[in-house]
Amino acid sequence: MPGRTDAHAQKIWKGISIDEHIPTEALDELDKMEAIELRASCEGSGLDHPTFLIFRFRGEEDLQKIANFVAGMNAIEDIKCGAEKGRMGLFRIGVTTPLWYQKDPRKFERWWQQLPTKIRVVLAVLESLATELQESV
Repeated sequence: MPGRTDAHAQKIWKGISIDEHIPTEALDELDKMEAIELRASCEGSGLDHPTFLIFRFRGEEDLQKIANFVAGMNAIEDIKCGAEKGRMGLFRIGVTTPLWYQKDPRKFERWWQQLPTKIRVVLAVLESLATELQESV
């Protein structure tokens, strides 16, 4: 996923400078999730640089969980998800969509507002499946 290239107008959220059009309510909901640690976001500026969110899972690195999460997110129609090792040697997960603020502000806002729920659902499914596997062993 290409990084940020355009200088977007900024606002401050929890002492961090973020792109102006990313809904802080969505970031608040994402930040409440104990399972993830937010790392970066961008409102996007075109097909080559769409909106994105990058985060890590908290706790011990579990490559199977990461792979399953990516697959689960990619099953959602308006999501493209991937994972790779970041500069600190830890896996980070990127979530994006072919959308950016200037393309369609209402869809952009809706995508961000729905993202926390989509992440929660995939995490809940993975947790449920892991519990079932443990119980069947």
